[in-house]
Amino acid sequence: MSDEIEVPVLIVGGGGCGLTLSCFLSDYGIDHVLVEKHLSTSILPKAHYLNQRTMEILRAHNMVDEILHKTCPPRYMSQVAWQTSLGGDGPTDRKIIHKMECFGGHRGTEFAESYKRDAPLRSGNLPLLRLEPIFRSLAERRNPGKIFFGTNMVDFIDEGTSVKVKTTDTEGKEIIYRCRYLIGADGGRTIGSKLGVEMEGPRNITDMVSVHFGADLSEYWDERYFACHFINGECGTVFESGAIVPMGPSWGKESEEWVFHFGFAMDDDKRHDESALLPRIRQLLKIPDLAIKVHKISHWNIERVLADKYRVGRVFLAGDAGNRRPPTTGLGLNTAIEDSLNIAWKLSLVLGGQAGPGILDSYESERRLVGRVNCDWGLFTFSNSSVINTAVGLMPGQPDVNRLRFQMLFEDSDRGLSFKAQVGRIIDTQAIEFQAHGIELGFRYTSGFLIHDGSVPSNRDPLGLKYYPTTQPGHRLPHTWLEKDKELISTHDLVRGPVAFAVITDGEGHAWIGAAKRLAESLGIRVSGVQIGDKCPYRDYEERWQLLSGLQPGGAILVRPDNMIAWRSTWGSMKNGEELELAMRGLLWLEEHQKT
Repeated sequence: MSDEIEVPVLIVGGGGCGLTLSCFLSDYGIDHVLVEKHLSTSILPKAHYLNQRTMEILRAHNMVDEILHKTCPPRYMSQVAWQTSLGGDGPTDRKIIHKMECFGGHRGTEFAESYKRDAPLRSGNLPLLRLEPIFRSLAERRNPGKIFFGTNMVDFIDEGTSVKVKTTDTEGKEIIYRCRYLIGADGGRTIGSKLGVEMEGPRNITDMVSVHFGADLSEYWDERYFACHFINGECGTVFESGAIVPMGPSWGKESEEWVFHFGFAMDDDKRHDESALLPRIRQLLKIPDLAIKVHKISHWNIERVLADKYRVGRVFLAGDAGNRRPPTTGLGLNTAIEDSLNIAWKLSLVLGGQAGPGILDSYESERRLVGRVNCDWGLFTFSNSSVINTAVGLMPGQPDVNRLRFQMLFEDSDRGLSFKAQVGRIIDTQAIEFQAHGIELGFRYTSGFLIHDGSVPSNRDPLGLKYYPTTQPGHRLPHTWLEKDKELISTHDLVRGPVAFAVITDGEGHAWIGAAKRLAESLGIRVSGVQIGDKCPYRDYEERWQLLSGLQPGGAILVRPDNMIAWRSTWGSMKNGEELELAMRGLLWLEEHQKT
């Protein structure tokens, strides 16, 4: 006889997506269970880049301290290079083809300053095999006894008012859960297909092989590099190149672990010959006697697929279950963590009786849009690498021509200098991957848990490089530092902790502050009233907020629990704050909630 347990939320999947979702739900006081079929967290170092949006989310949920202690310091991930080799003494060995700043650099440029200015934390870099144990430990401490690894989801049935989920553990014991909502954070392995969800888009674009290995490269490595692409001009084809990324746990030249990525054509049988990989690494690096300890070799296909729906009944898809894209720009795990936060606070309001279930429809309208943008961007940046390969001299079927073209890069002649300069200009187009500040922070929702204010859409950089802060509904709350009681806090700290909203205004917005108090009392939701100004409790420490807010004297914005803007009144209230109260009740679907 199977046990049957009732729980409000069941999460299937104990990767970065599911574990962070568990942490968020715990923060919001929502009872839940997580099941993961594997016995442990990831043994692969993939998904290592944590962009600024992710870092500020983790900071807001007190999940960032250990990550900051272990992550790669910015000075060791400030450049990316295209190079011939690390060793060797030939005429084209140890040559820099081109390099560029990445993720904010560290040299005081406007590009670097924008990363420091626009978010409370810089980007991070921590391999999944060291990141997921942190997430698991946090999830288990916040939800003790309800995080089950080694437990497989066998089947589920959405019965309309609840979802019945059958699981088995490693000993074959069957447990049946009955939950209000089921979240599929399983990478798209089972739940989506059972729901009949179609993954739309191209698959099997390229076969990638990753070699995670240990080696001492301290004699050769430039410690500023986040990654280095090696181009073998002697071979002359793109599939004889590769890229390497340090994986810590020490950083800079002292990194003990590395990952080498190789691309193979899908019809190339050599991609299965793992015995050739170590000689190939030594050949590309030009370090023939390099001692290498292989930790893991993994194969994965480049694809760009998007689920045609993120919700079916009481079942939701999050992370890779909803979208998968090339790893360029590092949008996979970051997108998944944003998904987790989005669904977590909305479930909290519905399960807590503070909002109608209609708000859950906004999860798909918001996150599927971002998923599509990120899928397209990943494929866009991955495809651009073929432009670089062609420029350098890696065209299919022309190895002899490619070798001559490659040698010309390093000619001490006007022709060689001009060619190398032009190649550098073309490589700089890959800034769309390594300097995607606008993609990481400038995403926006066009519908969902928000009310448009009728203003002209804000600026958006089509190349995804520049981020334009704005308080238009559907955008991320701009970060700037405030001072209160002689302490500095970020604007993002105004909604930290349990599910909370913030109404931000200035010294003339007293009507909005009164409305915020009335909403908090009548709805049982934390709605903080915040006044920023010279004679207000919060002082604009950097003197940036007035410019960023886009508000006239007395205007106000409503900030959601995920630090996105839900509503804005550019001008002061004409009805003693009733405009805000009406907007908030509409956003929460309270009329529908009362009927159900």
